[in-house]
Amino acid sequence: MSKVAVSLGLLIASLVLLIIYGADASVASSSPNHRGFLPLDESVRGAGFGGGAVVMSIIAFVIGRKEPSYIITILLFVNGGLIIAGMLALIGQGALASENAEGAMRTIGTTMGLGGILVGLGAWKAASDRRVVGKEQAQR
Repeated sequence: MSKVAVSLGLLIASLVLLIIYGADASVASSSPNHRGFLPLDESVRGAGFGGGAVVMSIIAFVIGRKEPSYIITILLFVNGGLIIAGMLALIGQGALASENAEGAMRTIGTTMGLGGILVGLGAWKAASDRRVVGKEQAQR
């Protein structure tokens, strides 16, 4: 199995986790008892699904960093962008207006930072892929 295939598998699994996490958070925010469809509380859901997705995305970047692949780059951007968009949606819903605004701001800021790291890794991958492809074309 190639490094690109392993990276893609990890990134797709990360994307699935993020989609499930976002859907559960959306259901929880719209339900009267603030419970999603997963039988987990917020911190466990965030660590397991969100944190797991970030860790898998970083591992996927490390595995595939020297192999040119635009799909890896795109999935890193998508995963990071999805995290950032989810946090912006929380801000839009008034998560900072709660009684624990300081804790919410810290969590949202940290999570957006992790999304930014994934977007940054996607940019790094895009730049390194261009260098690798440029070198290969120059050698021909």
